[in-house]
Amino acid sequence: MFLAMVKISPSRGKQQEVLDILLSVKGPMLAASGSIECSIYEERDEEYAIIFMEKWHMRSEMIDHIGSALYARVLKALELSDRPPEICFYEIAGTQGIELIENVRTSTAGIRR
Repeated sequence: MFLAMVKISPSRGKQQEVLDILLSVKGPMLAASGSIECSIYEERDEEYAIIFMEKWHMRSEMIDHIGSALYARVLKALELSDRPPEICFYEIAGTQGIELIENVRTSTAGIRR
């Protein structure tokens, strides 16, 4: 699985424009071959930021998307960032769910008592 994340810190007054651009990408991206997920998050800490996250089955599908006209919209949103955007691509070799929590909690329960 492949994960692409960008963090945008929009210039003052540009927050809604960035959100609108990313929302216009979300639907078509979810319909793309190999797409698993597309999410948009807002950070409302000391400095406001928008995080755009995509998950892909295969690297080649993600690369095709990055080269597409649709991704040009994401690049347009990056241009509206007040600070250099954070851009990260991850290759995920494996995932675990609740079983990891259960294993850790079970194996350490005796130690805590």
